[in-house]
Amino acid sequence: MIPSVSVTGRRRVLVAVLVVSLIVVGSAIVTLVTRNGGLRAAPALVQGTILEVQGGSASRISVAGDNMEVIVGSSPSLTSASIVVGSGGFHRDFRAKTGTFGLRLDKAAALQTGARRLTIVVPENGILTLTLVGEARVVLDQARLGELFLAGASSALELDASEPGSIIDLVQIENVTGGFSATRLGNLDMADLVIGNITGSYDLDFSGSLDRHCDVSLRTAVGNGTVRIPSKPGVQLSIGSVLGKVLSSDFVAEGSKSFLNASAAGGADRQLIVHIDSAIGQIRLVEVQQ
Repeated sequence: MIPSVSVTGRRRVLVAVLVVSLIVVGSAIVTLVTRNGGLRAAPALVQGTILEVQGGSASRISVAGDNMEVIVGSSPSLTSASIVVGSGGFHRDFRAKTGTFGLRLDKAAALQTGARRLTIVVPENGILTLTLVGEARVVLDQARLGELFLAGASSALELDASEPGSIIDLVQIENVTGGFSATRLGNLDMADLVIGNITGSYDLDFSGSLDRHCDVSLRTAVGNGTVRIPSKPGVQLSIGSVLGKVLSSDFVAEGSKSFLNASAAGGADRQLIVHIDSAIGQIRLVEVQQ
C-alpha cells in the first residue's frame, strides 16, 4: 500500500525535527566540553603557579569560594594581568563568562585553617573587574589603577587598604550581602567611590592618606553601620533618606541630614564628600584622629 501524501509529509517533518534536535544537542555537548576543558574536572593548581590573563590593560577575573584572601597590586612592566596562586585548592573555573578568567576554590581547601591566598598583579593604570562569589578579603597593596570594579560579591566582603601607596581613580563595588567592612580607604587616594547595595552590618573607614578630592556614593544600606570619618581633611556626609537613627555626637549638623567633621566646620575645604542615598538601620558616625 502506498502511503498517502499527508502521512509522508508528516514523516518528513518528524525527521527534520529529529535532525535539528541532534544538531542542537551536539552543539551543546561540544560547547560544554570546550568551555570545561573536557568532561574531567580541572586539576588543582600547584602553589606558586603563575597564570597569565589575556586582555591587555583591561582584565576580567572571577573567583568563587570562601575563606579567600585576594591581594591586588600593579606593575608598570606588565602588559596584561597575572595571577600568582599562593595556596592549594584553586582550580580553573571554565564556567566564567566569555572573556573572564575564572578560578574556584574547592570546599575542602576553604575549610582549612588560614585564608587561601591569590595575588593579582595588573598593568599600572589598567582596569580590573574582579568578580567574587563567596566570603573574601581583598587587600590593596601598591595598586595603581585607572578603575577597579568589584562585582558579584554575594557574601561577606572585607576591603583592606591599610598599606599606603595605592592610587585608583574609580572604585566601584556592586551588591554585597552578608556584611561589608573597609579599612583605611583614604590610602587608595580615590577620585570616586561608588557602592551599590549593602545588606548586613557594615563598617566604612575613610581614614588614610587621601591627597585629592573624592566623591563617595552609597546607594542603599540595609543594616546597622559605622562610618569612620578622618579628622582631616574637611569631610561632609549627607543622607538622602534614613529609616533609623544617626548617631553623630562628634560632628556638626548642617541641616537635618548633613554632617561636617571639625575641619570642615572650621572652614577647611570639603575634600571628602560622602553621600548615602537611602539607609535602613542605625548609622554611627565616628571621627578618626590622624
